[in-house]
Parts: sequence; structure tokens; C-alpha cells
Amino acid sequence: MVEASHVLTLGAKPLFWGRMVHLRIIRRLVFLAGVGLLTATAAQAAPMGSVASERGDGVVTLFRPVKQERQTFRYRTEDGRYDPAVFEEIAHFFRCRLTDEVHPIDEGLIEMLDAIEDHFGARELKLVSAYRSPLRNHVMRGRGRRVAKKSLHMEGRAADIEIDGVSPRRIRDFAYTLQGGGVGYYGSRRFVHVDTGPLRAWGWKPAARRVTRGTANK
Repeated sequence: MVEASHVLTLGAKPLFWGRMVHLRIIRRLVFLAGVGLLTATAAQAAPMGSVASERGDGVVTLFRPVKQERQTFRYRTEDGRYDPAVFEEIAHFFRCRLTDEVHPIDEGLIEMLDAIEDHFGARELKLVSAYRSPLRNHVMRGRGRRVAKKSLHMEGRAADIEIDGVSPRRIRDFAYTLQGGGVGYYGSRRFVHVDTGPLRAWGWKPAARRVTRGTANK
């Protein structure tokens, strides 16, 4: 919006000054319009959270043992945009195992899972832990499980995964190279935690890069 003070004072100044102000206003409006267009375009194409630096092919197959459900999701359209209808299906697939509560799932997390699946040439990823309702998180903490009070599972930004025939160490190491968020490793446990929070690691020490170490929001 053009400020009223600029318009009111144009008549009191020399003509050339008025033209200069007018040109500046036009240029400013064009610039703001361009920024608005870029912002709108990015909002349509960009995910909610951090996007993995290596993208998959836009198709990911997930198997959820606790629900005995398996589904393939083609979450990107031909022009590279996210398909809202497919993400609704993903949200239902990720629903809380205790309450069946549904929550939106971070597009960046799906990109990360897709990249991991494609990297290992896996037929599917086993989704051990998906969205976690506040009640489910509270119950797990009450049982002494290693669960963060403000777990990113409760925001639809975390998943615990396995791949048949691939060691957790290999999954862990590759997931960290994506630089998309946190990677948790639990030794003898078969699953690996990945999320779209800050870059960090726990349960292991990445060799090549510096990383924030901690278990917050796991």
C-alpha cells in the first residue's frame, strides 16, 4: 500500500520531484508484487518442515506392522507439486496406534522416507512408530519408555523405521547424510528414528560432520 503522506505532498514539490517519487512508488509496487508471487509459488511447492537434500522419486511404499496395513503413496504430481488428497491418505495411515487420531504429516518427513527407500532399493519401509497422540506419548512415558515429553511424533514430524535386509547402522548413516533433521539409533533395536527437527543425533556419533547431540524431541 502507498503511504498517504507521499500522495499528499506531491503537489507541493517541483514537478521533477513528483515524477521521481511516482517512479519510486511504481518500482516499489512492482518489487513487492514480485516478492508476493515468489512467496506464493514457494508456499504451494515447499513442504512444512525441512526437506531432505536428496529427493526420492515421489512414490513411497509403507508397511505398518501394528495395523497390518501396506500402501503405496504417489505423493507428488507430474509437475512436482504435493497432492493434498494423497497427504490426507498418508495422515490416516500414520494415525495414532492407540486412539486412531489423525494428524497432518510433514511433507519433508515423507520426502526423507522416500529418499531412504530409493537409496537402498527397498520394496517398502516398515513404519514401526508413526504419529503419536499426546495420550499415547503420555502412556509411553508412564511406562518408562525413552520418549521425549515434546516428541516430534506428536507433530507428525517423526517416524521410526526398518528395512528388511538392511542394518539399522546403514539406515542411520545414510539418513544423517540427508541433513534433514534428527537421527536416533538404539543399538540392538532394529528401528531407526528420523525426524524433521534440528539436525542432531543420539545413540551414536556421526563421523564426518559436527552435530548437535541430544535426545530432545525424539
